Amino acid sequence: MKKFIFTFLFFLCLSFNINIVPSLAQPRVIKEGVYTLADLNLSQNTKYTVENNSFNERIYILVFDSKPNFIQAIRLRPQSKTYNLKPLQPDYTIVVIGEGEITIY
Repeated sequence: MKKFIFTFLFFLCLSFNINIVPSLAQPRVIKEGVYTLADLNLSQNTKYTVENNSFNERIYILVFDSKPNFIQAIRLRPQSKTYNLKPLQPDYTIVVIGEGEITIY
């Protein structure tokens, strides 16, 4: 009975490790400019996170739709934590203002 329980627990632990899938998302580093989803090769209706990588520059991120209606604005301080973007649609425009670089995950 001990052997059965030990074997069962061993395979149970292995099954948890098999199902872990590593993230395949490649971070994109972008600088100041105006971008669309096609420019950045981003998928639509996917939640992305952004962070500021620069050491002393603040960056502003503005997201507009095709009208242009204002969707979201984020001010990133130097070496900021990550912030979530709203799910992006194909007609959205992303405006990055500032001297530093941001990373989109």
